[in-house]
Formats: sequence, C-alpha cells, structure tokens
Amino acid sequence: MGNKYVVIHGSAKDGEEAIRMCGDALFKAGYVSDKFGELCVKRERDYPTGLPSEIPTAIPHVQDDGITQSSVCFLKLDKPVVFRRMDDDIQVVRTDMIFNLAIKDPNEHLDALQNMMSFLDNPEALLKCNSLSDEKIVEYLQEQIG
Repeated sequence: MGNKYVVIHGSAKDGEEAIRMCGDALFKAGYVSDKFGELCVKRERDYPTGLPSEIPTAIPHVQDDGITQSSVCFLKLDKPVVFRRMDDDIQVVRTDMIFNLAIKDPNEHLDALQNMMSFLDNPEALLKCNSLSDEKIVEYLQEQIG
C-alpha cells in the first residue's frame, strides 16, 4: 500500500499556519488524528524542516500514533512563507511548497524522509509539481515517491 496524497492550495501568514492547513486537510481525508497538525507545529519549533534546495521546500512531519494511513499533504501557497532550515536553524528559506508527511510505520519513517528529500532536491520535479493539475500531481507523486 503506497502513500496517499492530498493536494491543497491557499495562503498562510507563516509556516505554522501552513502546517496547520496541511494537518487539517489530512485529518479531513481521514489519514491522521485531529492533533496531528498541532504536533507537527510543535516539532517544527524544535526541529525545523526547511530544505535549502535550489527550489526551497519544507517537509514538516511528526511520528504520531494517530496516523491511520501513510500520507502526504502537498500545499501550494500563493505567497511564500518562512521556514527555518533543517541543516542550520538560524538560517531560513522562503517557500511556497510544503510537503507535510504522515508516516504510519515508525520503521519506515527515515526511508520515507530520505525518498522525499531526494525527490525535492530535483528542481525539475518541483517545477512539474507547480505546473500540473492537482489530479496529475497526485499521480506524479505516486510514481516518483511511491
């Protein structure tokens, strides 16, 4: 069983609001508990997830018993928000693309993160995510990440 993908659009005043939007979408889809978004926000404060790749992104996530199905919410924002960098939390990235990961099996967590990071390191893949329709993005992510 592969990941389930949810694609949403919107505007957020900051990274925390963006994460909450993703958490809500995954909760409405039935993949996570109603606490998931807030848990991701809390984790982000201590362990930032901004990726300083050629096209910056952020991959907020948290391990939580309330995850019923491994899933990813891809949020496309109309204006970038700031996330602190994963590799250097004094530095920030501005991104309009957030991939919120909910991985059910703790043993798969690291693999899922590594797969996601290698996907996000590819500018062509991200440009594609920006240009495809939501349905096509879901298909594309399933092909590329599984």
